[in-house]
Order: sequence, then structure tokens, then C-alpha cells
Amino acid sequence: RKSELPVLALVGYTNTGKSTLLNKLSHSDIRAENKLFATLDPTTRRVSLPGGKTALVSDTVGFIRKLPPGLVSAFRATLEEIGEADLLLHVVDFSSQLAADQCETVERILKDLKIDKKPRLTILNKVDRLLDPSRNWDETSALNFIQNKTGENSPETMIISASRGWGIERLKEALLERINTLPRQEDL
Repeated sequence: RKSELPVLALVGYTNTGKSTLLNKLSHSDIRAENKLFATLDPTTRRVSLPGGKTALVSDTVGFIRKLPPGLVSAFRATLEEIGEADLLLHVVDFSSQLAADQCETVERILKDLKIDKKPRLTILNKVDRLLDPSRNWDETSALNFIQNKTGENSPETMIISASRGWGIERLKEALLERINTLPRQEDL
């Protein structure tokens, strides 16, 4: 808070690619594994945005349905990081057949934490998994294809593939735009 840098928090169901996305955004090498609770401690990195602007982005624990009651209190401390964020980045594994159910779980947890009204940007990740693997896709044609196929064109939603680095520059531009519309601390 003292640095007055905007704070963004990656939230989402477990294994949606939050750590991979943070690595791409920050040029870091944070542990990113395809396993339950690979990220338990929040990790924060500086991210350079267009125009020389900088933001802090925190990777948080992945959410799951039916978290055992004994673990809820342990996770609550980790999830407090989300409450401090100026903007939530809800990362969705768009290739998952359970994406809609997982989004509902995330929304329920955000509501339970009383932070469901926080500004957010939805990031549809892993779109490369929806493409015909026999075709050699480049970033522009792949993202345009997915956008046309889904009809997704909301400024509140970004389509990316963190593992391939597709859409990362567009995402950074969207983050800058959203940050510039957030209320400043002195206005609160």
C-alpha cells in the first residue's frame, strides 16, 4: 500500500493456470504444477504494463468445491490477500468441461469472503486446448478463431493461453485500462 502500486490478485479454481500466467506476466519462474494446491502461499511479483506503469500481482491458492471444514480456516489467511487487492483477475480453465461449475464455486467463495463486489477481469485461459492440434496455429489466428467461435467480445473478459504466451500483451493493455478506471486511494 505504501508504494501506491495497484495490487491485483489472481483467483480461480485450482489448476486453471494462475501460476503460469503470473510467470508470463512477470517473467518469473514460480513453481507451476498440474496438481492440487501446488500454490499454498501467496506469491507477489511486479508486472510491467504498457506506458511504464507497474502493478503488483499476487498468485493465490486455487479454490475447490467442498473444501473440508478443517482446511477452511487455514485457507482464510491465505485468501486475505485477495481482500487487499484493487482488482481480481478470475482465471478460468476455458478448456475444462467443468468450467461453469468451477466459476460458480469461485463466485460462492468470493461471496463467502465478502469480496464478490470487488472489480474484476475474467481471463479465459488454456484456449489452445480447444484448437485442432493438426493445424499450426499462430497467436493471432488462434485467439481470433476462439473469439469468433465463442462470440466473446466483452471488455470484462480476456481470452489467452498462458502456457503459449498468447494474449499476454492484450491482457497487459486491458489491465492498464482497468487500473486507470479504479478509484484512487485518496478518493476513497
